[in-house]
Amino acid sequence: MEAHENVNVLVIESDPVIAEKIESFFKESSYAPITVSQKDEAIRILKKNNCQLAIVGNTRENDSVFESMKDIVMTSPMTSMILITDLPQMEVDEKAEGYGILGHINRKVPIDVLLSHIKSFENIFKTLVPPKR
Repeated sequence: MEAHENVNVLVIESDPVIAEKIESFFKESSYAPITVSQKDEAIRILKKNNCQLAIVGNTRENDSVFESMKDIVMTSPMTSMILITDLPQMEVDEKAEGYGILGHINRKVPIDVLLSHIKSFENIFKTLVPPKR
């Protein structure tokens, strides 16, 4: 993976163990993670900051991950998303259809699956942001 210290990653997750695991992964990968546990806080951050990627899981408000996904798209349509859910792939595909998510990981946060989605994000990001010279 490339160094992306200027790439903001918004991590939305109410479980501190899961949030810490994801935040640590991004810090080690030279990204700039911002971690919150409430959807309202995430929306405020998205309105103020350019977050290129959001990892969307459970919130303290207990909204479904799909409700949070919809609110994020309405607030920041160019933010790429990875969902955190234990739902089967087919159900995630049905409920997230049309929202352009990169994919999902289960709540055990398998790093290999997360890494696969991050590689997809990096490929997309490269086409949107030309390299610095």
